[in-house]
Amino acid sequence: MKMFFAVAAALSICTNTAVAVCASADIESETSDSKTSAANSDVSQSEESKSVTLCESWTFDAGFYAVVHGGMSSNYGISYWGHNFYDTLVVYEDGEYKGSLAEKWDVSEDGKEYTFTLRDGIKFSDGTPCDATAVKKSLEAAAVNLGAYIGSYGKLMTVIDTIEAPDESTVIIKLTQPYYGTLNDLSTCNPLGIVNPNGFNDDLTYKADDFQTMTMGTGPYMYQGDFDGSVYTFVRNPYYWGETPEADTFKIKVIPDNDAKVLALRSGEIDAITGAARLSADAYTELSADSSFGTAINDEPTLTNYIGFNMAKEPFDDKNVRLAVEYAIDRDSISNDVFQGTMTPADTLFSESKPYCDVEATVYSYDPDKAAQLLDEAGWKDSDGDGIRDKDGTPLELTMLYTSDYGSIGDGMLAIASQLGKVGFKVNVSDMDMMTYYEASMNGEYDIIHYRTYGGSFDPFTVVTNMDPTVSADPVAVQFAEFLPEGIVSELDCSADESRISEIYNTILTTIPDEALCVPFANTVELAAWNSDKINGYEFCSDSQYVEVSGLDLK
Repeated sequence: MKMFFAVAAALSICTNTAVAVCASADIESETSDSKTSAANSDVSQSEESKSVTLCESWTFDAGFYAVVHGGMSSNYGISYWGHNFYDTLVVYEDGEYKGSLAEKWDVSEDGKEYTFTLRDGIKFSDGTPCDATAVKKSLEAAAVNLGAYIGSYGKLMTVIDTIEAPDESTVIIKLTQPYYGTLNDLSTCNPLGIVNPNGFNDDLTYKADDFQTMTMGTGPYMYQGDFDGSVYTFVRNPYYWGETPEADTFKIKVIPDNDAKVLALRSGEIDAITGAARLSADAYTELSADSSFGTAINDEPTLTNYIGFNMAKEPFDDKNVRLAVEYAIDRDSISNDVFQGTMTPADTLFSESKPYCDVEATVYSYDPDKAAQLLDEAGWKDSDGDGIRDKDGTPLELTMLYTSDYGSIGDGMLAIASQLGKVGFKVNVSDMDMMTYYEASMNGEYDIIHYRTYGGSFDPFTVVTNMDPTVSADPVAVQFAEFLPEGIVSELDCSADESRISEIYNTILTTIPDEALCVPFANTVELAAWNSDKINGYEFCSDSQYVEVSGLDLK
């Protein structure tokens, strides 16, 4: 999965104390099975009904609960579709937080209390009211079901003191300390999509068997167990509170191989491919040139791809060697020639469009001569004329890890290895499956590694939190702490002073390039391709790494 926000979850050994939660009283269900069944029957039998078939690389083996982490599933595929089934209290759109299930909110002067007013009349897909008691139970259950992963998906869940529901429309979240990313974390569907209280046991653990055959949210679509072994079918939620989406039903066909996805699109087996993780640069370029298909590319970066260093050992304990890598990589060439414009060059760890990230920081231009000079100064020289530098008899030979299950990233790694080779490195690229890659990175079994920021709403908040060694063991980002003022990330995470928050971000985001702690090289932007006979276009959602079927304009 893309999806490097998941890396934080897979690698975290968070040491925060878990949130204290208390069980809420069971909510009286207003389920109307006959109404739901009739509504879906009308859709399936109607000659006017519209359906569209999309694709995913993985089966949804973890089921359809809004919380998905490495202890529950070997993949995070369902996270990319969760917005179709679950709503959050707030959403982040056009550079600001807006209401979703909550229509308004207030924050106390000390930043420790958030009071949300819910929209009237919202119901879950079985007719159960989505009131304050339901929201309270859903949030408390998220903390329980995250378990050891509770700090990996945002700081908020580790600093909640109590959640109160004084009346049907009011939810009060009280924190143990101010946390500047509270609204941001509440906008993330995994893990804080609001879930039907009927989905939890008395101890707030989720009913895993039930979530294998149904979704339990307030979003535009729902699942009722319709899976034939390769295709999942979803239908409209008859109680959906928002604008009715065009598709009456949609299907997701499981196709692990990206080339096979393109063949399925060409054959009419599927109608669209959405997301950079599912579509290579070559395939996107090929489909863009074919009038039978429509394509779209989102200008807003989802996440940043970068080279991480193992700075605990030679040669990357030397700043000059890290700087040499900065100067040796031709970002424009990789973006234009390798990724064919489907990724944009990245000079900084986070796009300037991300909150708090519009910072004047050092950027490095492609300069192989400068890279060679820095390696000379660091004592790495080609003593025998074989093109590989050495020092004290040790060749400058490295292993670079990556996992190629994401678009065209393998081609990018080969290009970077070649560029480093031109200045005297010997780089052996090692393509691993996801879990082997995670294990190797966690154990420090690498020299350099392809890494990603976590993407979407997790950037920069969760990435920066995981630079704090007291809360995370993200093996790359946690190394940055050694170069930062002691305790600065902890201070950030409990600050309510916007000016101080901006100052801290400035310190962090200027130190990273000044010390050459990582080498950003490409921004992932999302892609889509579709059958022009069936679909007019696709509008990416505000967090474009996720798929929203309502963004499809059907013919």
